[in-house]
Amino acid sequence: MPKPLATQLYTFRDTTRPGVDGLGLDPATLAAIAEIGFLGVETVDVPGGDPLAARRAIEAAGLQVASAHTWTKLDDLDAFDRASGAVAELGSSSIILSGFGFDSVGVVDAFADRLNAASEVAGRHGLALGYHNHSAEMRPVDGVPVYRRLLERVDPAVAFQVDIFWVQVGGLAPGPVIAELGERVVSLHVKDGVTLPSDAGAEPFVNVPVGQGVIDVAGAVEAAGDLPRIGWLIVEFDHCDGPPLEAVADSYAYLVSRGLGRGSVG
Repeated sequence: MPKPLATQLYTFRDTTRPGVDGLGLDPATLAAIAEIGFLGVETVDVPGGDPLAARRAIEAAGLQVASAHTWTKLDDLDAFDRASGAVAELGSSSIILSGFGFDSVGVVDAFADRLNAASEVAGRHGLALGYHNHSAEMRPVDGVPVYRRLLERVDPAVAFQVDIFWVQVGGLAPGPVIAELGERVVSLHVKDGVTLPSDAGAEPFVNVPVGQGVIDVAGAVEAAGDLPRIGWLIVEFDHCDGPPLEAVADSYAYLVSRGLGRGSVG
């Protein structure tokens, strides 16, 4: 059976308000996401700051919390502990984070150690820790791609959320990377683009609706299809040219019409 579809609420942020200030919850947007047919949403930490209020708003729209990203830095485990507690109250079963600046083996290994420590903290709140890649994890450091070194060093409890767009920006094909990560993969970030940036943050770019760009979406989804822990396919736009709701609706239609994902419509 195709995997359930969610969308990352970062897609709908208020771009005139930086950081967490632009990440509130709009009931009308949640209702529109559900009407398109999405079954869940992924948050960045707790939109609006009140976990119970956010949980009620999401549930009122008939949506599930697929997972929650956090922008909390791992050099402050007390802050990460507080973020994990809030995400657990929100109703998420996992907390997802990212990393940057992998310019040496020592940096990668030290980050893996911090992931392991964070996984223990998340576990105390009943959460699984997931790691979300960008392009840097696809680049070799001392001859070994960063994602592979992380896979070798982090505890089995640490899962991977594969962003297929950033895998391809990093110079690799999403399908084989997903296959290599195997049972550690718990979700995919599904996005597309026509003109890809050279790296994360390197130059301005826009995402296009899934299926309208150069990313091998079908190959990635098929590679993840039979993995035992794969849960959600999560549509996200880092930057959108036009109304985000139209873009995610087009993405939903593509995925459902080709049997790559499932929702409540179509």
